[in-house]
Amino acid sequence: MSSIGVISQNTSLIERGRRWGAAVGAEVVDVAEASAVRRVWRTAGAIVVGGDELAALATAGLARRDHVLVVEEAPAERLWRDAVAVGAVGVFAPQDDDAITGALTAALDGRGAACVLSVVGLTGGIGASTLTVGCAQLAGQRGMRALAVDADAEGPGLHTTAGNENTPGLRWHDIARADGHVAARALAEAFPMAAGSAVLSFGPEDRPPVAPGPVLSAVERGFDVVIADVPRHAVSTELGADIIARSVALVLLVPENVTGVSAARRSVARWRELNDRRLVVSRAVRAGLGPGDVERSLGLPVLTRLRRDRRLAEDVEAGRGPVRSRSLRRVAGRVLDAVGIEDAS
Repeated sequence: MSSIGVISQNTSLIERGRRWGAAVGAEVVDVAEASAVRRVWRTAGAIVVGGDELAALATAGLARRDHVLVVEEAPAERLWRDAVAVGAVGVFAPQDDDAITGALTAALDGRGAACVLSVVGLTGGIGASTLTVGCAQLAGQRGMRALAVDADAEGPGLHTTAGNENTPGLRWHDIARADGHVAARALAEAFPMAAGSAVLSFGPEDRPPVAPGPVLSAVERGFDVVIADVPRHAVSTELGADIIARSVALVLLVPENVTGVSAARRSVARWRELNDRRLVVSRAVRAGLGPGDVERSLGLPVLTRLRRDRRLAEDVEAGRGPVRSRSLRRVAGRVLDAVGIEDAS
């Protein structure tokens, strides 16, 4: 368990520190002995310093470290200088519980920001959910901690594509009401798994979350790779817009037919305003166009082509998931390679 060091003689602050630690799932070590300060300073995941001990700490010759919070009711000018001297991320009033637990969560929780990708099917039923799950599962097999996120409350549920609809774990309805700081470690361990990837899906009665930010921030901290299935209509929802804003790129899945390319051409300009890095994957259809026609029509290069694969459809229908398909693994590999998600094993 991660730990928080509380350096203060103030019993009220120490008690508050214990509550903050409980809120973020961390052990709290209160330091009353000067001889223990160096050990805790070196080993704790985060440090909370009371204003009563800050001046002494600033002159103690300690190495600068990350994740130091200063807590003081009415900070004087000298206190601000000392806070800068110890490298504090901020000075907080004791009653600023949300701000303090947020800073502690960021310090202790997860491993930074995930690489987020949004997969957008520019017409319906062409395999965006399949590509989303396939990319997430391949990222998991490459040694990444990966999550497939369902951003379509009106769809069948990403868990049906992944083949884990009967696997216990959290769905959107379990966490959609989160409006504070969500613990990434708890979420990462609570989502159902499928072929090396976790899955966050909508159930049959679920509605889009009103404020998805805390959950999305938590999954960014708790995973290395997050692949989201974002349907065209979801751009007008808070969930879809938030995911797209966090994405390093949009993966646009375009069918190789006249109607699909025409619909895609109308959408491309709008998507450019949301995210200027777009990776086009063309989807082969019977008696359709070729990837070259898609490129010329959209004015964008086609990264790779998803071919028709009867066994892929059979695997998904049978609940085996998509990543067994060689053709899908090839396409998912090209997408992951394009954003630098390489094999870490």
